[in-house]
Amino acid sequence: MNRAALPSVLVPTLLLIAGFNACGPAAEAPPTPEAPVASITLLNEEVILEVGDPIYLDGSESQLGANTDGLGLELTYHWSISTRPTGSSLLPEDIVALPAEDAEGDETDPSRVEITPDVAGLYGISLQVSDGERDSDVAHVTLEIGGDNGCPTANAGDDLIGFVGVPLSLDGSGSSDPDIASGDDDDSAAGDDLNYIWEFSLVPSGSELADASIYHQGTDQPIVIPDVEGTYILQLRVDDGACTSLPDYVTLQAYSENQPPISDAGESVVLTPCSPSSVTLDGTGSYDPEGGQIGFEWSFTAVPNGSEVTDAFLSGRFTETPTFNSDVPGIYALQLVVNDGSHESPPDYVAVQVVPPLPNEGPTADAGDNIVIDLNAACTFNNYGTPIGCNPCPSYSVAVSGSGSSDPDNDKLNFEWVQINGSTTLLGDNTEEMEVTFPETNVSPGGLTTVTAEFGLTVFDCQAADNDTVTVTLNCNG
Repeated sequence: MNRAALPSVLVPTLLLIAGFNACGPAAEAPPTPEAPVASITLLNEEVILEVGDPIYLDGSESQLGANTDGLGLELTYHWSISTRPTGSSLLPEDIVALPAEDAEGDETDPSRVEITPDVAGLYGISLQVSDGERDSDVAHVTLEIGGDNGCPTANAGDDLIGFVGVPLSLDGSGSSDPDIASGDDDDSAAGDDLNYIWEFSLVPSGSELADASIYHQGTDQPIVIPDVEGTYILQLRVDDGACTSLPDYVTLQAYSENQPPISDAGESVVLTPCSPSSVTLDGTGSYDPEGGQIGFEWSFTAVPNGSEVTDAFLSGRFTETPTFNSDVPGIYALQLVVNDGSHESPPDYVAVQVVPPLPNEGPTADAGDNIVIDLNAACTFNNYGTPIGCNPCPSYSVAVSGSGSSDPDNDKLNFEWVQINGSTTLLGDNTEEMEVTFPETNVSPGGLTTVTAEFGLTVFDCQAADNDTVTVTLNCNG
C-alpha cells in the first residue's frame, strides 16, 4: 500500500467560546474535565502483512475527554513499541508520522504513522494521548507479520505464594504453538522447539533481583529465589524461531515467614419457632494463605439468659461444621479460631438468633367425607341358572385428602396419616393426600362382602395440632 492510497482524514475546526458566569456565588461549579481517550485503527487493506511492508496506523479517532469544551485543549500523540519479535531492531523512533493531509511542505500529522517490520512475528504498538493536563489510558494494537507461521502462545502458569530465600519453580509448560497443534511433522517447521524468555516486570522495593537472577532461563520451568518480602511479577514470552508471542504474566507473593490462617465462621442464622432446635455452623470458608491444613476450634462468647448451653454442647467442636441445640430463645454468639500448626487466626464471629414463639391458634384437621365404594364381582352359572362361583373383586385404590384442613394464622401445615383399623396399603402418609389400596375381595354368588378401613389425620403447625378421622368402605357384590 502506498501513502497516496490512504483514506483522507478530515479534521474539523471547532470555534470554542468559553462562557463567563457572573451570577455570583449561587452559580454551580463546572463539571470536572475527564481524561482523553486513545484509539488506533489499522489502515492497511492487506489481509496478510509481510516483512518489509509498511504498516499504517491511524489514531485520529482519539478524542478529548468529557467536560473539556471551551478549555482550548489539543491532543498530543505518543506512539511506542510495546512488543516486538526476537531479532527485531525496531525502536520507537522507527514509528514515523505521515504527511498531513492537504499540507504544503514537510508538515506531518502525528495522529497517523507508519512502521516497517524487519522480522516476522508479533508486534505490539501502543498509543497514549494527552491534552496537556491529563493522559489517556494506553490503546494497543497487535500485528502478526508473516502468514506462513503461526505465532506461539505464552502461558506463565498460576500465581504463586512463596517465602524469602526459598527457591520457587515457575511453570510455563502450558505454552503452546499452533504449528505443533496442527500436526505439522516437518522438523524444519517453526514451532517444533519453543524458547522460553522470562523477565521481571516488577520486584518489591529493596529487591536486587534482575533477569539474570532467573535460574534455568530459556526453559519452561525456571527457578527464582525471592530476596525480600513483597510482590514479584514476571512475564513470559515464547519464541518458535520465527515468531515471538505476546507476553503472559505470573505473580509471586513472597513472605518472610509463615502467614496466619484466616477464619470464617459463616453467616448468621435465625431460627423461627417452627425451625428445628438443632443448628449447624459453617466454617468451610476458612483457609490458610499457604494452602496448608488447618484445625478448627469453636466456642461460645455469649448465650441468652437462662440458657445452660456451654462449649460442651458443641458436637464436632473441632471440625468445620459443628452442631448444637438451643434451649431458650435469644442470641447465641460464637467465635471460630483456626490454626495451621504454627499460627492461630484472629477470631471470626457468628450469631444464632432463636426467635421466641408467637401467639398461635391451632389448626383444624379435616380428613374429608367418608367414602363408600361399590364393586361387582363377575359370577358364573350352570345351564340351569344355578350360580357356580364368583371371581374376587379386583384390587382397588382411592385417595383420601386433608385439603380441607386450615390454620387461622395461615401457618404452613404438616400432615400425618395413620391407619386405625382395616387391611389396606397406604402411599403418602406424610402428605396432604394419601392413596389407599384395598386388596382383592372374595364374595359368594348373590352375596355381599364389606371391607371397612378407618384412617386418622393429624395436622400441625409446629406449635399445635388437631386430629380427624375418615372411613372408607368397599362393598363387593356377588
